[in-house]
Amino acid sequence: MKGFYLILSLILFLTGCGSSSSPDFGSAKFGKDDYKMITEANNRFAFKLLDELIKNKEEQNTFFSPFSIHSALSMTFNGAASDTQKELAKVLQVSDYEPSDINRAYASFLSRTYERNYEATLNIANSLWLKEGSPFLEDFVKKTEDYYLAKVSEMDFSDPKTTDEINQWVKQKTNGKIEKMIENIESNTVAYLINAIYFYGEWDHSFDEKQTFEDTFYVSTDQPQKLPFMRQTNEFKYFEDELVQVIDLPYKDNELSMIVILPKEGASLDDFYQRLTYDQWVNRINQFNKQEVSITLPKFKMDYSTNLNDSLINLGMPSAFSGNADFSRMVENGGVCIDEILHKSYIEVNEKGTEAAAATSVEIEETASPVMKIMNVNHPFFFVILDNESGIILFMGEVHSPEYRYI
Repeated sequence: MKGFYLILSLILFLTGCGSSSSPDFGSAKFGKDDYKMITEANNRFAFKLLDELIKNKEEQNTFFSPFSIHSALSMTFNGAASDTQKELAKVLQVSDYEPSDINRAYASFLSRTYERNYEATLNIANSLWLKEGSPFLEDFVKKTEDYYLAKVSEMDFSDPKTTDEINQWVKQKTNGKIEKMIENIESNTVAYLINAIYFYGEWDHSFDEKQTFEDTFYVSTDQPQKLPFMRQTNEFKYFEDELVQVIDLPYKDNELSMIVILPKEGASLDDFYQRLTYDQWVNRINQFNKQEVSITLPKFKMDYSTNLNDSLINLGMPSAFSGNADFSRMVENGGVCIDEILHKSYIEVNEKGTEAAAATSVEIEETASPVMKIMNVNHPFFFVILDNESGIILFMGEVHSPEYRYI
């Protein structure tokens, strides 16, 4: 059976800006608030995928964009039929919706990112690369173009220059941080669906570089690591319970935030994950209290790369990767399956701002004490980047061993 690839490149770093031109949604029809249909679906998917990635992780740190993965799978959802479509709907948490609903929701969110005047930069790019002569259905291609603003190209997959062109597109959309996404194109590959997402945000309260100092980060009690730490004292949204401290670090326009969750002394990230559910996130995320906090946070860079096949199969979509796959709404008469879903990401956090990925939920209780809180992030922690207005979790990550590494 012929295969196609989903490639997800998540890049968060310090330069570049988004396009100010209005996008062309072609014949797509959607409402301004249709994006609300995917908020809960995206976030429930985020927590379920996080659980799989943590259980099967091969690296110390984890960093991914549930939004990027959910959007690429949603493009694929348009081409699925029968049991393959039902499995995808279950994994995407959209069983109560039709593919047309999800298309409208994503078009609404993409339109919204262009219309809002973010101080931060949030760029989302999709592309569909088709093998020349493959019988892709016009309806599938048109929906991918109009609702997801995807660049659609029909290419000679036997020509080595095609690999170069695909990699060049990824490199351009990620400002050069990912230079090579694919090595070569197999003879049975008929398509690549690629999603790239870029975020840059400066802190609403930047850290003074003169206050940065070297201190110890405890990867574990017997594994200390010297790192540069940033520090400041300011008024932040904050809460804590007997297990964790949680702080909301906003970016300049307060439309996006990084939420850092730090297990207290004697607790671990594993203890925290046992109490991490989507419902707890929803119930508690609005219960921050604004108060004075002295925050110490390590500077860090990290990259992350993973094949998502096993995680998504475990979540409930095995047929999409098998000879039983039904993508007859993508290709005439079907006969294709997903070969690989690849995800690659990069993050940098420093005094000026962030490029990051994260999401979480934890059962907590507020503290009413007016005394200044001390939050020293010197051991493994969890973080989230959240679109505050929509509630959509854009990025998720856990940091066990922060350091400077480059792709």
